[in-house]
Amino acid sequence: MYALTFMVLSSFALFDITYTNSQQPYKKWFVFLGMLITVAWLIMHDGLRWGIGTDWMPYYTFFNNSLTQPNQGNFEVGYIWLNKIVRYFTNNYSVFLVIHSIIVYTLISRSIRDYSVQPLFSIFLFYCLMVAFLGMSRQYLSLAICFFSLQYIFKRKSIKFLLCIFFAFLFHRSAILFIPSYFLYRQFSLKVMITILFVAVVIVSANIINYIPTGWFFVFGDNIGGLMSFYLEYAAAENMLLSSILGLLRRGLLLFLIFAFGNKIKNKNEYFYFFLNLYFVGAIGYLLFNNTIFQIIVGRGLMYFTIMEIFLFPYIISIFKPGWTQKVAFVFVLIYCAITIERGFSFYTTAIGVDIFRPYNSVLMNPNYGPRY
Repeated sequence: MYALTFMVLSSFALFDITYTNSQQPYKKWFVFLGMLITVAWLIMHDGLRWGIGTDWMPYYTFFNNSLTQPNQGNFEVGYIWLNKIVRYFTNNYSVFLVIHSIIVYTLISRSIRDYSVQPLFSIFLFYCLMVAFLGMSRQYLSLAICFFSLQYIFKRKSIKFLLCIFFAFLFHRSAILFIPSYFLYRQFSLKVMITILFVAVVIVSANIINYIPTGWFFVFGDNIGGLMSFYLEYAAAENMLLSSILGLLRRGLLLFLIFAFGNKIKNKNEYFYFFLNLYFVGAIGYLLFNNTIFQIIVGRGLMYFTIMEIFLFPYIISIFKPGWTQKVAFVFVLIYCAITIERGFSFYTTAIGVDIFRPYNSVLMNPNYGPRY
């Protein structure tokens, strides 16, 4: 299923890249139809899964007991009430997962449609970057609402933006980290970014991060200690030096392409620098928190910023000459995405010794499939 989804979405993405001339009337309709197909596919992909993904048993158990034990699991109030409302009408967990997926992909696809210069390419990238987070139900909802809030950043409607963050916070506390994004809808000079990078390097060299009290990161919930222990155990199990180098190369290469060849980006618009700023913040956050006691920030908190690469890649691909050159560049993107998916799946395999994603299972295939986590 993962491979099939990869092929289907990448095919739509390739068409989106190949036929970039918005003056072609059929392109607009193809993108519209492609968005409907891909979003429906992803809703079924996520909504009909069974027994796979992160935290399957805790969420499944919580849903079943949500009417009688609503506070079980220490979940946020928004997620509690969403479970209670659905559970009131049905005890079918798949109904909840489908509703959850409809909410998530409706909100996310709306922003991708409105603000990506190549929406089908961005949808494909979103799947590749997020499929390894499948099962993080609360943060998926929080992320989707933050995506929805982008319109209020661009329209400079601060009250509506803060209301969105408030609602996102009701599903996952980490949404509060997205508040600074409101102030990043502007263009910063290269000098400012280099200065920020230099300061970050100094902080890392002085190992200042490890002296920050953990209580400052209450946004991740009361079980911050347990979550930090999990990510630290993973860090101990993996070759962190290699992982850190790959992570820095990944972010550094994307930023290098933008800074070195930014004048060759043909489809740059008013949103470009905003997405660049958010991704840059994510890269600085990775530099600061990676391989520290706050490894959880890298694993969960930076998601709101690093995910913005789904908007940046469609700009970067325009650097290359249309035709075979651009197609070859797209092949490298496919390789990058495949590696990202594999590394994401391997995260839990390394940490707990079990592959919780493969093989893919649907409730239509085997409703008795035994969950692994």
